[in-house]
Amino acid sequence: MRSRFIGVDVFADRPFAGNPLAVFTEAADLDDSRMQTIAREMEHSATAFLQPTHLAGAAFRLRVFSREREIPFAGYAALGAHFVHALETKLPLTEPVTRVAHEGHEGLFGVELKVSKGQIVLLRLAQRLPETGPRMSGPDVARLARALGLQEEDVQATNQPVRVVSTGLPVLLVPVATFEALEEAQPHYGELRDLLASVGDATLIYAFTKETRDAQSAAHARAFDVVTSREVAAAGAAAGALAAYLVAQAAVTVRPVTSLVIEQGHVLSRPATLFSEVHVKDGRISQVSVGGRVIRMGEGVLEV
Repeated sequence: MRSRFIGVDVFADRPFAGNPLAVFTEAADLDDSRMQTIAREMEHSATAFLQPTHLAGAAFRLRVFSREREIPFAGYAALGAHFVHALETKLPLTEPVTRVAHEGHEGLFGVELKVSKGQIVLLRLAQRLPETGPRMSGPDVARLARALGLQEEDVQATNQPVRVVSTGLPVLLVPVATFEALEEAQPHYGELRDLLASVGDATLIYAFTKETRDAQSAAHARAFDVVTSREVAAAGAAAGALAAYLVAQAAVTVRPVTSLVIEQGHVLSRPATLFSEVHVKDGRISQVSVGGRVIRMGEGVLEV
């Protein structure tokens, strides 16, 4: 069996940055077991598989697997998949925006392709409306800080709540007071797994600070996956949750459409830039989206 894939970097401003992703464009004949095996072989945070869909309006059905399990929602995998699909099918591109969609676990997901001079310059994914969990208690925050290799004061000094927020994937958002503290964080994954098991179904911790490398950024973030015990260079679903959190907390200047830039991946030497938008109508969040650039890195074939 030959399975062709395209390699891309997502949320990347240049090659070898952002999140690496392998997209298998013709996965109709791959069952769950084979897709899981391939994802383990590819050794990325996630691997995308494009399958036929019967859902009206969808260009394909998207399945995403990490090394260990299928992931119900992964923003960067969706953006990378649409970028590859557009290139492979020679999709007619209309400036300034071409709208496409795919079938995901929860129905139809829309994606905007921003087009300039016939090229895709940015992709943006609409996420679910935010669902917000309760504020984490003081004792649990202290325990969390220790498990992240932080001081309790590094978190408490922000005066912002630690809580789970989901715009498609539950994420534990952890505010950190300083850039230096966040950069020096050393997670203890076993302790983090035990802690998350007691607060809900989140498996990703998104620690962030409002101190940034770039003055144009709203936050600098690091993402820790407690299932794989690895840090993720760029997490689109988490960035959407964070953008909604910052708007809901009025931790940024809130406008009818609040545009935020989130930087990530520098500790891993894979700098990533994530562009988020939060729409507010009648005092409530009405839309969340996250976008970024995608770079084609090459292609290959698995022969089994």
